[in-house]
Amino acid sequence: MVSAMPTKSSDPIRQQIGARVDQELITEVRVLALRQRRRFNELIEEALKDVLKKYREKRA
Repeated sequence: MVSAMPTKSSDPIRQQIGARVDQELITEVRVLALRQRRRFNELIEEALKDVLKKYREKRA
């Protein structure tokens, strides 16, 4: 099925993932997202980017 809404060419392709994560950690991130008025997914993506940056800097 073809989407009726055009997508922005700058939008990244998103993929759903499944991971087992500590429930308390998930709750903390959800609360933070609400307090920051941001989406839960945005904070997860930010965290993944931060961990990649951390390990890239260690290699350099």
